[in-house]
Amino acid sequence: MTPADLLLMDQMPFFFWVKSSDGVYIWANKALHDMAGEAVVGKTDHQLPWAENADKLVEHDNKVLKEGAMATMTEFVKQTPRGPLRLHVCKFPLEYGGEVCTAGVSFTINDAD
Repeated sequence: MTPADLLLMDQMPFFFWVKSSDGVYIWANKALHDMAGEAVVGKTDHQLPWAENADKLVEHDNKVLKEGAMATMTEFVKQTPRGPLRLHVCKFPLEYGGEVCTAGVSFTINDAD
């Protein structure tokens, strides 16, 4: 991606990320870092505020990698600086740095109940 592409993705209100095949965030935009309240790159979902929901998030990642196809779903994260969130998520396999990774984009549907 060019610097202009990265700047554009950082200014969008959507969450964009790339995770390695072992679930480590290798790239994320500013919105995702802000939602976490901390840097996410170099960490897994189990190391972030939404660790309580990590198993389900990882299950969805693994399904996308196994099937090699895009999938959409609703995911919940209970612990964020904004409180619990319900997200509409699109995940897809992406070759990044010579590895097949899980990439995604999501946005808040509404605050989770």
